Amino acid sequence: MNDRALVPVSLPMALVKHLDELVEKGEFASRSEALRYGARLVVLLSKRVHKRAEEYAYEEIKEGLVRGMAGVS
Repeated sequence: MNDRALVPVSLPMALVKHLDELVEKGEFASRSEALRYGARLVVLLSKRVHKRAEEYAYEEIKEGLVRGMAGVS
């Protein structure tokens, strides 16, 4: 069973050169490994941003309710 999908991607040559430098330095075994690492970072960052946005929205709603309740007699 193959748990991977082939995802063709076009990148600017300057970025490819930077990826190749990282591979040459031994930081990644291949371009694919570097791109998988980058994709994981994007997903983690997105989750953290969404989590922070949810927490912020919750706090804003809670504060609004408190302010609204203060105005109710």
